[in-house]
Amino acid sequence: MRRTEYTDLAERLLDHVENGTTDSAESTYTVPVSDYLDEDRWTEEMDRIFKRLPLMLAYTDELREPGSYKAMEAVGVPVLMTRGKDGQVRAFLNVCSHRGALVAADGCGEASRFVCPYHGWTFNDQGTLVGLADKHKFGDVDTTTKDLKELPCAERAGLVFVVLTPGEPMDIDAHLGGMLPELESLGIENWHIYKQVTLPGANWKVCYDGYLEGYHFATLHTNTIFTFSANNIMAYDSYGPHQRIGFPHHNLGDLRTKPKDEWEINEGLSVIRTLFPHVSMAGGTEGGLISQLIPGPTPEQSRTIQTYIYAHKPETDEQRAMMDASVEMTVGAVRDEDYATGFGIQQGLSTGANEEFTFGKNELGLHKFHQWVDYYAEGKPESERPNP
Repeated sequence: MRRTEYTDLAERLLDHVENGTTDSAESTYTVPVSDYLDEDRWTEEMDRIFKRLPLMLAYTDELREPGSYKAMEAVGVPVLMTRGKDGQVRAFLNVCSHRGALVAADGCGEASRFVCPYHGWTFNDQGTLVGLADKHKFGDVDTTTKDLKELPCAERAGLVFVVLTPGEPMDIDAHLGGMLPELESLGIENWHIYKQVTLPGANWKVCYDGYLEGYHFATLHTNTIFTFSANNIMAYDSYGPHQRIGFPHHNLGDLRTKPKDEWEINEGLSVIRTLFPHVSMAGGTEGGLISQLIPGPTPEQSRTIQTYIYAHKPETDEQRAMMDASVEMTVGAVRDEDYATGFGIQQGLSTGANEEFTFGKNELGLHKFHQWVDYYAEGKPESERPNP
């Protein structure tokens, strides 16, 4: 975070702490419970949001050197990302052009060639078919039409974005908008992955809702997040569909005891940045936790890939122990508190106990998130684009 942005955020949160207020909407906001359950609605969200918008699927650290690759499934789509010898990151459908087998197993590695395990067709790191087993026996085929199917892909601020539909227009700078300078200020391209954990979850919006407010800290996170972060005090900033949310720590008031130019960036507060539609980033310039939420395979299911990524690798046993303790606390808070509650919500959704959910004025982030989901999923015209 840039210093001017930090001081502005800190001052806003100080005012809220001292006045017992929080950033708010003008009124409450309701969402039909059917939005979390209806299969047709979920299919629209997958087709119009997750298969049309850029998704953050990898980190520069996972594809740092030429010849490195990452293969994964996202929303039922097998994806292969590579960094070619020319240094460019590309993405492809991880599907052989012969008989549709997966070319690479899920995971990260290094390879200048990808050999299909079914019949041995070989592709280079730019997706070009460079080898056809027993070509003289196979018969006539135009190999120039048999490359891996490329997906729109872009690398920005240490993150790799992919659109899951071949040929779909992609303007990553326009998509990120004002959030891009915020991301660039973090220096993620120089960060190092320490650990990754995958957690099962309920409906993707049930899970994502929890990242967008601090109204639940005192009750749900009594012995974890609430031990350092205040409850129900938030400062919201939006950049199109993306958000930055500031939460004051209990000691934020200590800033009043020293000159503003002595405030250290991130001192006394926490920041959550969300990248629509599926990423939550908790941390600052020294690193933190980035969560990638992947819906499916049914409306009631999702998975979240938690990546603990830091500016500096731990060099001593003491540093590793501190990082491990932080990881353990955070995983426990998300798995045993947030997501366990989410599974309970999912169970309750189908009972008919609630026909709609009401988000309070203080839950401004949820208002904005669901307005953008509606905008994309329902194919609304540009004139109905949500306000920033």
